[in-house]
Amino acid sequence: MYKPIFSFAPMEGITGYPFRNTFHTFFPEVNRYYTPFLSANESFVFTGRERRDVEPSNNPSIDLIPQIITSNAEMFVFAIEEMTKRGYREVNLNLGCPYRTVVAKGKGSGMLRDPDQLDDFFESCFQMIRQKELHVALSIKTRIGIRSAEEFPRLISVFNHYSFKNIIVHPRLQHDFYKNSVNMDAFHALQSESRSPVSYNGDLNSVADLEYLLAQEPSLPEVMLGRGLLRNPALLREYLGGPRANTNELKEYAAALYNAYDAEMDGDVRNILFKMKEFWSYLSQGFSGGERAMKEIRKAQTKEEYRSAVRNLFASCTWSPEERFTLLEEKS
Repeated sequence: MYKPIFSFAPMEGITGYPFRNTFHTFFPEVNRYYTPFLSANESFVFTGRERRDVEPSNNPSIDLIPQIITSNAEMFVFAIEEMTKRGYREVNLNLGCPYRTVVAKGKGSGMLRDPDQLDDFFESCFQMIRQKELHVALSIKTRIGIRSAEEFPRLISVFNHYSFKNIIVHPRLQHDFYKNSVNMDAFHALQSESRSPVSYNGDLNSVADLEYLLAQEPSLPEVMLGRGLLRNPALLREYLGGPRANTNELKEYAAALYNAYDAEMDGDVRNILFKMKEFWSYLSQGFSGGERAMKEIRKAQTKEEYRSAVRNLFASCTWSPEERFTLLEEKS
């Protein structure tokens, strides 16, 4: 069976280094991780949190690609230089974030609004990279446009002016956010026309989804998953023929993640619980009765209340992740 690189999508506020290290310890089937976006801005300084997240010593034994968000070529090249100083040899540009606060600044998928301006951005970036003799590969993570899939052919023509190591496509529009169906026709069009390797991201929530995607695109270099792995962390293991996660494994996984956040946040229970509640908002979806149990977790204000709520979830709910088939929902 052909096996592409399986990567974990960058998810703001979730997939920082405490999560990555914990997840990889329990579910090592993921081959590559991308950081939540690092903001290259006018200060030309990354925050302490961002620096910690890409610090190599905080990411042992993980193949990590830093992702940058910016709309300024000079700032992007500054970020690239900073990443190469830390030993990274690939940097990813975020052209996919759909949130209005980001798009309003012309960043993320907001950069797709003006293809000519995007072309100028890339031209400047590649020119500065050559001038500075930076030995780095560029990849991009993109959507297919703002309002209409008819925007995508022009974007493909822009991408084809440059040599990217990888173009990761989430085939939705910015206006879709994470609703509506993925546009597989647009993805196939890029597959056939792109001069750079093309990889896939979006709506991979089950073994059936992975099997369908790789039957349709058997030579994909990389498949990126996000929410599907948060809901069912053993999803890739199942796809590769391994066992489903069991409750003891999930208990240990959740406890290890709490401890990782505890170490990072110096015991700041309020912020630790904020992180764990977001974590459980996904994982609880795999438990029968998980929605009801999740209410108790959300109400927890102390470490003791949180632990009690989690114990009750495991005692009252059964781990039974639904075998979804979301890639073809629009045809069902």
